[in-house]
Amino acid sequence: DMRTTFRIKQPYSEQFLSLVDNKKYVGDNKPHHFIDVMISNQGSIGMLSGRGKDKDGLERKNPVICFLGDSVTAGHFESLLPIDLKEKMEVFQGLATGDYSKANHIEVFDERESYVEKFKNKLIDKYELTCPSVINAGIAGDMLPSMAERLGRDVIRYQPDLIVINGALNWSEEIGDARVYKQIFKEMIHKIKSETEADIVLLTPNGDLPNTTFSELGQPGIESTTYERVKVIRELAREEEVCLADNYLVWEDAKACGIPWSELLANGINHPSVEAHEVYAKVLMQLLE
Repeated sequence: DMRTTFRIKQPYSEQFLSLVDNKKYVGDNKPHHFIDVMISNQGSIGMLSGRGKDKDGLERKNPVICFLGDSVTAGHFESLLPIDLKEKMEVFQGLATGDYSKANHIEVFDERESYVEKFKNKLIDKYELTCPSVINAGIAGDMLPSMAERLGRDVIRYQPDLIVINGALNWSEEIGDARVYKQIFKEMIHKIKSETEADIVLLTPNGDLPNTTFSELGQPGIESTTYERVKVIRELAREEEVCLADNYLVWEDAKACGIPWSELLANGINHPSVEAHEVYAKVLMQLLE
């Protein structure tokens, strides 16, 4: 049964969830096009308002939302790797040779609890007469350069009304520094603006901790550089005048309140808990208030 069972302990769970209920974590820009589409597509309202047909004479399409991201967007949670080092290595060696029989021994994949699904359900509660189509283009382990390469295939071709990009957790120094990251992201934003009418939401990620997966082999933990990319995302939202959903700021506030990030991460590294996915969705909903 591939369902996540990790939950944040009290009192941290209640404290963490309450943060987003008492403070705004979004920028000044709002997704006006998307809001207009969600309102005008409610039931017979579109027909009565003269929006029953599009420019090609077809019935108006449902609002389309695309989420572009990594394993968090895809819905990955706690690790299932065995504690025993030998067994752990056998799993990875099997994958390297094309043996996927133990692939489900790596981590829990539960899209039902992802922030993408939670956001969709909240949209349905808010716009009860509208049926949004949601495309989850999150791929585990993906980095921004690859997201840029598949932007046309996985996002633009659907001509979405809202595009949410969450691509900061995974990065390699071999690709470059924060300036390279910013240039890639800026080019993605310009491509979306030139080829769609979509509102763009830059979503900062959850907090993460050093990766100590292979510490048993004497390898040092991989330190996080995520905050450098978070700063870039905040800069780009201002410079490009697109929407910002600053989820990372919730995590910063949590740390300031004495909530250990280790208690919020299902895999102890970078996969947020169910409650943290709820926070993601709540931050995104603040854009529609």
